[in-house]
Amino acid sequence: MLAERLHDARVALAQAEKQWKISASCFSDAAGEAIPRVFGHIVLSGNISLGGFAPVGLHEIICSHDAGAASVLAWSLAQIDQRNQDGKSAGRSVFWIRQRRAIDQGRFYHLSFPARSGGECCPLMMTVDQQATAMWACAEIARTGQIASIILETTDYDLTVARRLQLACEAAGTRIIVLRQASRIGRLMPSSALTRWKIEPELNTQQNMTGSIHHLSLIGGRGVRPGSWKVKTDAATLSLSVVDPLENRLSDDQPLHG
Repeated sequence: MLAERLHDARVALAQAEKQWKISASCFSDAAGEAIPRVFGHIVLSGNISLGGFAPVGLHEIICSHDAGAASVLAWSLAQIDQRNQDGKSAGRSVFWIRQRRAIDQGRFYHLSFPARSGGECCPLMMTVDQQATAMWACAEIARTGQIASIILETTDYDLTVARRLQLACEAAGTRIIVLRQASRIGRLMPSSALTRWKIEPELNTQQNMTGSIHHLSLIGGRGVRPGSWKVKTDAATLSLSVVDPLENRLSDDQPLHG
């Protein structure tokens, strides 16, 4: 009995590995499939050269303080490639998984995203108490193939969990965007994410009625050239826009990570 289970597990792992090798990056050299802009007026052709932002796989947003900017960024990334070639909505929803600790901390009201940013469907919401429950739910939902993008708010996880989430995405063509807390010591944990973003408030700037200024950095991933932009969160439209390009480079205190 044990030998049969081990054999079945090896077969399943081999199939998953084969699929991962074929479609892990989900990038294509076809010019028609390239996504040159990700949101606002940020051109990513010089930072993600092969096909643009991957529609399938794991992506991470690292933030130590969320004045709504990380949530807006996650929602913006979740909307990429959500339309068919005829311009109509693909009809697949966004599933938002939150841990209880994130509620009532001054963030944007997530259900208002579609109405205020031009979206056509409300995100499905789920709130859990434990991180393990959030991880399990995220992987199971990803495997169904019924959800286009999953936004997961969590604290931290190891490389094994990251790989498990990546395989769950590739099994059914799902995208997972993780809002991940920055380490207190400033060190990034290893990850198999296709892209890794970091967003943090701009120093010496005050939030006003229309939004706040943040530094947005693309700090690593597969086939990614790091870059950095100054962006503004617009509370009226729940969107991000570029304030001042920073020559597509990281600040001096930002280490490079792959």
